[in-house]
Amino acid sequence: MEGTSKNTGNVEKQNQPVYDNRNEKIYRGTIIVLVLIIGALTFMLITSRQSLQDVTHEKEVTSVINQELQSELDSVLSEYQMVKLEYDSVLTDKDSIIQANAQEIERLIARQADYHRIRRQLNLLREVTQNYVHEIDSLYNENKVLKAENVQIREEMQRAQTRTTELVQDKEELETKVEVASALRAHPIQADPIRLRGRHDREDETDRARRAEQIRVCFTIVENPIATPGNHNVYMRVAGPDDAILRLSDTDAYSFTHGQDTLQYSVKGTVNYQNRDTDVCLYWHRTAEFEPGVYLISLFTDEYRLGETSVTMR
Repeated sequence: MEGTSKNTGNVEKQNQPVYDNRNEKIYRGTIIVLVLIIGALTFMLITSRQSLQDVTHEKEVTSVINQELQSELDSVLSEYQMVKLEYDSVLTDKDSIIQANAQEIERLIARQADYHRIRRQLNLLREVTQNYVHEIDSLYNENKVLKAENVQIREEMQRAQTRTTELVQDKEELETKVEVASALRAHPIQADPIRLRGRHDREDETDRARRAEQIRVCFTIVENPIATPGNHNVYMRVAGPDDAILRLSDTDAYSFTHGQDTLQYSVKGTVNYQNRDTDVCLYWHRTAEFEPGVYLISLFTDEYRLGETSVTMR
């Protein structure tokens, strides 16, 4: 029994190192695996960080490029808008093309599309706008020439209008001088109250109103070589002491037009004037007894005022 116990003890002592070695290997293997896992994780972390940094950097670069592209697009559109504001009527038909291309580029920038594609579109837009600007410059230069010619034409027209105005004024002055020179004038004009006597109605002059039966007005239409010859109507207006025109009726039959005025007349006669002194006498026959006072007599033709005189009865 004692021998058996000793053997068992020895076996246990022999197996103990085997277990310890096995456990140590397991621990070492576990540590190695953990180290490998930690290394792998560390590598993955470093790689992920680097990838994140690369993505972030790429986004930043892309953002900068997009900002540059947007700024360039804004510059192209700004230049175009400045030209368009000045020459809007010329670019009306082409504006829709430019706006459509600009909107397409903005959509591509917003979508962060391929840089080269955006650059091609932007270069195309710039070429289109530059062509339009070139056309506008040509139109502007032509317009400057036309404006200069227009100024010259206006100056010539102004000079022509000034000359025309001067000629019209000269013509009017000449016509006025001719009209004044060709006017008919009566001189002298003699007015007398008349009393008729005897069987042959002899005319006696009188200054008494109650005796006077007529007012006789005699005058000479003086010679004027440039006056219009032929028959001329002569109108005599006799204004009594109360300034009323002595007349047979208030109807239009006893009125005439002189200038812009319609005037009543007392007596009307017709004179055949042949550019030499022509003597004329007109009579106003009373329709009621004359009142004492001053009677004003005025003589007219259809075109001219011949003159005036007065007579006083007491």
